[in-house]
Amino acid sequence: MAEARVGVKVSDDRQTVTIEVGSAAGPSHPVGLDLKQLTKLIQLLGQARSRMVEGSQKVPLDGKTVETVTEPPWYVQVASIDGSLLAFDHPSYGPVAFAIPRNDIVRIVRILNEHLALPDGHTDKPS
Repeated sequence: MAEARVGVKVSDDRQTVTIEVGSAAGPSHPVGLDLKQLTKLIQLLGQARSRMVEGSQKVPLDGKTVETVTEPPWYVQVASIDGSLLAFDHPSYGPVAFAIPRNDIVRIVRILNEHLALPDGHTDKPS
């Protein structure tokens, strides 16, 4: 596969974005998108990524650096599985939801209770 060049520029009024895609050796092809179109593209790219990693071994996140969002809008509800649905509105990806099985919820609640037992202002890395 040829080396690709990708560029993204948000307009000054933040109403549109221009995405340019091309080979490293050739011209790029700019495309303008509004927020709704950009969100749809992000969803389609996420679905493509999901298909690409399907069947791959899940790698633990312990010790990894991940993009952190502070105080996102969120909600929790009972999931259609025996567990809970946890959803966040991620500024980069839009609404993201996770159906978490009951045994994982028990573990999350235990860890969060341990965090709440720490003195205020405790700054160790989260589990």
